Amino acid sequence: MSRRFTAIPFIAFLALAAILSTGLGGCYTPGGGLFAASNSPFTYFSTPEYPKTFVLVNTKTGENIFEMHIPVGKALVVKFQQGQGDDPSMTPDLMKYGVFPIKDTSGMLTSSITVPGSYSRRIDIFLTTGEAYTPPDENRPIRTDKKEDRPAGWTSEGGPSDEVAPDPMKFYDP
Repeated sequence: MSRRFTAIPFIAFLALAAILSTGLGGCYTPGGGLFAASNSPFTYFSTPEYPKTFVLVNTKTGENIFEMHIPVGKALVVKFQQGQGDDPSMTPDLMKYGVFPIKDTSGMLTSSITVPGSYSRRIDIFLTTGEAYTPPDENRPIRTDKKEDRPAGWTSEGGPSDEVAPDPMKFYDP
């Protein structure tokens, strides 16, 4: 019986290790997730205050390889995979990417593009112009504490009033 109780913590430890190694290693967060490394996915949020544009530049030629305006309320997640490109000299790496809602912390990176190696590429992030401020309508009703602005049936004493509509339950029931 004591052998059974000593095996339970070991099994729980193995289950926790399996969950951490499969689930949390691929989380998409701005800091890189629980086990952040240079080969971890990078996450870029676009908010109404700070809408962003992501640009990947080939530093050898100066051309923009990939450019995306990240929609407001979304996050762009990119992950570079070394040696997965189609040309060993010009584009040896593969960039996988996906656009997710900001609240999502994991998902499949279903899109990809071949890119130059890590020493021949640069990521530029640009803040784009956000939504313009819209002033409130001049003719909107503004709440005041004047007696004429109070709702029908309001009295300073409280209690029932003749101006209040009848009980809807009694109105519809015969």
